Amino acid sequence: MDWTAIAAPWLRVEAETDAAHAPVLEGLMARAGLQPGQSVLDIGPGGGVSLISAAQAVGVTGHVTGVEIAPPFADRARERVPDNVTVHVGDAAGFPFMGRSYDAAISMLGVMFFADPNKAFAHIRTALKPGAALSFACWGSPEANPWFSVPAEVADEVFGPGPVLDLDAPGPLSLSDPSKITRLLTAAGWSVEIDTQDLHLTPRGDPSEVAAMYMTVGAAAMRMGAAKAKGILTQEQRDAVRAGLEKVFAYMAEGDAVRIPAQVHYVRAIA
Repeated sequence: MDWTAIAAPWLRVEAETDAAHAPVLEGLMARAGLQPGQSVLDIGPGGGVSLISAAQAVGVTGHVTGVEIAPPFADRARERVPDNVTVHVGDAAGFPFMGRSYDAAISMLGVMFFADPNKAFAHIRTALKPGAALSFACWGSPEANPWFSVPAEVADEVFGPGPVLDLDAPGPLSLSDPSKITRLLTAAGWSVEIDTQDLHLTPRGDPSEVAAMYMTVGAAAMRMGAAKAKGILTQEQRDAVRAGLEKVFAYMAEGDAVRIPAQVHYVRAIA
């Protein structure tokens, strides 16, 4: 896996995606209820924004451990986090946790990428103290998340139909079905509660600036990258993608800001 190539575009728009996901993180932290002095595990923290929030919640007497599979994201997280945070590179499905030592675990938009979710959720449970909670946020229905569908639809208009979405494969929407979440976690020994919320993502900038972000990451950027790799991407196609994105996001604008509808599952699982 070429983690450098995968992470590079996301790191270029880190500030933009952190801002967009801020309401998701706020909802996660409110439900996690972290307390000063706790030892907390953060699964798949990416560039580290959730680690920062967790570190603030547990304070100087607490500690947060991040386990991130992609080395470039882990490196970036280490640059940002305070002293009460440790970031490890590893796969949460097999990371050598030191017994049932954590008071809580969190994950913001990280658990949907497990290659083997059955194994991963079962293994994470072995890291938590009995009765401790795993709180995570994952995307809900594809139809309720234009964050993903809009760039794909715009790209389809320019390049023709793209790959069919496989909700059983690891990816951002792999846990969009709440019954699947319940089935996986129950089989791994967790007690599960799911709170599905409709909210708005808050990317920075006007429709043109939000479109620029989607020229870097997301389905449209991937389609353009694939065409470029084949040597067939034209400037006319790039311009058409940008124009299409700007048009759609203009409909979501409120004043100078864009508010993108979203649906998120907030999951609380007790070990």
